[in-house]
Amino acid sequence: MKYQKRSFEEQIIMSISAAAALCILPFLVIRIINQDWYIAFLDFVAVASTTGLLAYVYFTRRTLFARWVLSIISLAIASGTIWLKGAEQIVWVYPAIICLFFILPPQLAAVLCAVNVGFIGYLLHADMTLLDNVRYYFSTLVTFFFSYAFSDRMRFQQVQLQILSYKDPLTGAGNRRAMEEKLIDIVKEQRQQPQKVKACLLLIDLDEFKKINDQLGHACGDEVLAQTSALIEHMLTSEQYLYRFGGEEFVVLTDGNLEQAITLGESIRQAVNDFPFEQGLHITVSTGIAEYQFDETEFEWLGRADTAMYQAKSAGRDLCCLAAS
Repeated sequence: MKYQKRSFEEQIIMSISAAAALCILPFLVIRIINQDWYIAFLDFVAVASTTGLLAYVYFTRRTLFARWVLSIISLAIASGTIWLKGAEQIVWVYPAIICLFFILPPQLAAVLCAVNVGFIGYLLHADMTLLDNVRYYFSTLVTFFFSYAFSDRMRFQQVQLQILSYKDPLTGAGNRRAMEEKLIDIVKEQRQQPQKVKACLLLIDLDEFKKINDQLGHACGDEVLAQTSALIEHMLTSEQYLYRFGGEEFVVLTDGNLEQAITLGESIRQAVNDFPFEQGLHITVSTGIAEYQFDETEFEWLGRADTAMYQAKSAGRDLCCLAAS
């Protein structure tokens, strides 16, 4: 079975669940030894539920349900412990706040934290002095703001890194990693639904691109690649995807019948042919078009398009060639 890297959400939930279970377990043992059964039961529920969540996410890779359950556990255990043992257990409010901001969107975590802090403050109001109340609200407020700022920044950077990891920095098209993952998804879907309209792959190569780099420099070559990518992207619909395969090669993945793919390939070929590139360059492309064949791998599918593309080059370039079935 092929290993799939754990997502950021999976890692966070599994890490917090494991840490919570390990940290609460010693307290469970102490409560049992001291025969403090109510709080021992609460600790047992916390250890069992967090361990169960760890196993659930590990085997199913699903995080939405686990996030909500872990959030409820964090709030319930903190509130329940303080309700049973009083103000001496108030320290459990702080890890609960931090936990919420790690596993939920910052805005939602902020609302739940505010409600929980207010509820616990209400429970303990009569048992604490004015100074204790001020300390409680001030310290939770500081924890709240730092957690919110960190969570918001972390999630923003996560989104930016994810975009960068799947985008080609020069052309803005999807990179090879993104292409391979999309190919795997399409092949899986085509095998599960063989009656569905077949997907098509277009492998587009800029003709004699090496001459541009050698004669005009790599800066000019990079500009041609960026302009070509933008030109192709402008012609695609939301159900069609553009990737930079490598060097001067691009891949377009599209749902639709073979006739539509051929029409798209010809439109791209003609558009590139007619486009006024800088320094008066006349650019042409050779394209191999392959419709997915049932039960072939993504690499076999790509290989057939590659063979068709080289046939187009051998036939004189500036052509679209259909791959053999």
